[in-house]
Amino acid sequence: MRLLLITILFGFLLPLHGWAAEGPGVVEFPSRWGTVTFQHHRHQARTADCLACHHQGIEMGACRSCHGVLPTTPLSKDVLHKLCKNCHRDTRGPTECAGCHDPASADASVFQD
Repeated sequence: MRLLLITILFGFLLPLHGWAAEGPGVVEFPSRWGTVTFQHHRHQARTADCLACHHQGIEMGACRSCHGVLPTTPLSKDVLHKLCKNCHRDTRGPTECAGCHDPASADASVFQD
């Protein structure tokens, strides 16, 4: 009986929110300038607050579910550029295009613009 109570108590002490908030390992953002392969698990390990990136909470779904769809929201690429580049400046991450975009997967049309 004592072992059962200790097991139950230990279960409540575990950080359940960490399991619930675990996101995907990698997210890919297709782009004319080359796919951005976002290492979500690495970025998630650097911040304890999902709201740092997911301003409406993780239950709202992907950025593209609102941004670029609803006329009242800015395009997802504009939001991501601002959010990512500002954070990268603060944390000394890449700020050049090729630091995030894969030029090898760029659409040929970008060189004809």
